[in-house]
Amino acid sequence: HGQSVANEEGRFAGQTDVDLTKIGYEQAERAAEFIEKREKIDKIYSSDLKRAHNTALPVSRLTGLPINDVEGLREIYAGVWEGRLVSELWAEYEKDFHTWRNDYSNARCTGGESVEELYSRVVPFVKALAKENDGLTLLLASHASPIRAVDCSSRGYGWERMSDVPFVKNSAISIFEYDPESDKL
Repeated sequence: HGQSVANEEGRFAGQTDVDLTKIGYEQAERAAEFIEKREKIDKIYSSDLKRAHNTALPVSRLTGLPINDVEGLREIYAGVWEGRLVSELWAEYEKDFHTWRNDYSNARCTGGESVEELYSRVVPFVKALAKENDGLTLLLASHASPIRAVDCSSRGYGWERMSDVPFVKNSAISIFEYDPESDKL
């Protein structure tokens, strides 16, 4: 998704439903123009959180395709970190937040979802979408951690290697292919 209000404010959004900033809307427009010139999109799926949905809107307008909002593409559930300032997390949850920043594969948001749980939720969901839409080109609008999980799986890694895959930047475009015979991204 494009830059969100939480990104701008230095907050850990998790599944807190925040909108895009003006910059985020501009990023979404530019991404849509890029995609429209290079790909023929058959279906659009988005996290049901508005920052992802609103990032997919310009592609929907350009293609005339509806957006299918789904919970399966949601960001990690951040527990007590939801919507909190990152500076507060360092102060109040130093050990857990240090793990998040330095040993991502083994991280768990305090009171929330672990990276392993996120991977186990998102990767099968994306594979199921790919199977259901075999031969079609899908646009998935999601968040940094779910995209990182899909990227990790596409490299042949399990959740244990999530730390080896970099975070994506706001409004980044990643392209993955699914092989139904091997069930691999």
